[in-house]
Amino acid sequence: MYLKRIIKLREAPPCRQGASLMRSMEKVKLIEMTVKKDERGWVAWPIANADLENCQLSNFHVPSLKPGVVRGNHYHLHTVEYTLILSGPCRAVFEDNATGEREEVWVDGKSPVLFKTEANVTHAFKNESDNDLHLLCYEKREGDRTDQDIYRKVILM
Repeated sequence: MYLKRIIKLREAPPCRQGASLMRSMEKVKLIEMTVKKDERGWVAWPIANADLENCQLSNFHVPSLKPGVVRGNHYHLHTVEYTLILSGPCRAVFEDNATGEREEVWVDGKSPVLFKTEANVTHAFKNESDNDLHLLCYEKREGDRTDQDIYRKVILM
C-alpha cells in the first residue's frame, strides 16, 4: 500500500537548508533558496556558490512541459537530482524504490520550488496549468559522470 499525501505550497516555505518536506519520505527534500520578489516578479538563487566553485554539479538542463504533460518517470542509481519548478501549478510525485513509499506534492507556482531527490527515488512532474511549464534540473554525482544513469519507471500519467 502506498502512502499518498498532498501538500500545498503557497509561498517559499520557511524551512532550514535540507529540512524534510515530507515527513514520511526522507529521501526527498525541499531546499531553501534565496528568493527576492518585487512588482516585476521574482529572482531565485537555486545553486550554492560552493557547489559551483567545487565543480560538483553537472548535466544542467531546462525541460519544458506542455499543459497536461508529464516529464520524469525515471530514477537514478548513482545521482542526486535537483529540480527547480519555475512556475505552476505542477504535481510532483516521488516514489522510494527501496520501500515503496510514495509522496505526491502540489506546487502552486507562485514562488519557485527546489527539490533534492536522492538516488533510487523515482520522480515525475505533471504540468497542471494551461500554459507551458519550465523546470531547471541539475545533478550531483561522485565519480564517473559519463553514463546516463537514467532508468525509466512510470509513476505518473
